[in-house]
Amino acid sequence: MKKGIVRFAKIWFCIGLVAALGIVGRARAQDGGAKFVVDPNWPKPLPEKWVIGQVSGVCVDAQDHVFIVNRSDMTDKEAEVAEQAPPYIEFDPDGNMVNSFGDWKVVPNITHGCTIDYENNFWTAGNGDGIIQKYSHDGKLLMQIGERGVVDTSDGTLKGRALNSSHSQFYILPI
Repeated sequence: MKKGIVRFAKIWFCIGLVAALGIVGRARAQDGGAKFVVDPNWPKPLPEKWVIGQVSGVCVDAQDHVFIVNRSDMTDKEAEVAEQAPPYIEFDPDGNMVNSFGDWKVVPNITHGCTIDYENNFWTAGNGDGIIQKYSHDGKLLMQIGERGVVDTSDGTLKGRALNSSHSQFYILPI
């Protein structure tokens, strides 16, 4: 009986402690938490009449530089007066473009997503394609896993039955 009471008391003590810490944690977050504000002047205008399509990925490096993944989906009207921006664009914290890279003939067919690794390299993949790419921070293609346009299916295309058996090809579903 005594063990049951002690166990019951310990459980209620733990519940009370968790509740108290939760209240303190919320109070701190409300007092000193991050406040986000939209900056209509970020990023700065792009050069050379560039137009970006859908932004299908955003990642940030250790220097707070923001990379965007741009899709090549300009409208016909935009193409009359502008030029398609490169697939990957890097901005400094102030919104200035500091670098752009990627060749539309080499990047995944439908660019999508990015991440920066611990060595400051840029990684990306695409939807409906069979590749993952690794770029140096300055935009040099360092590695590609898989073959562009070839996926791990019964016929090597997106129409084939997914096999999930290859050691060198991927099956990345189109979104």
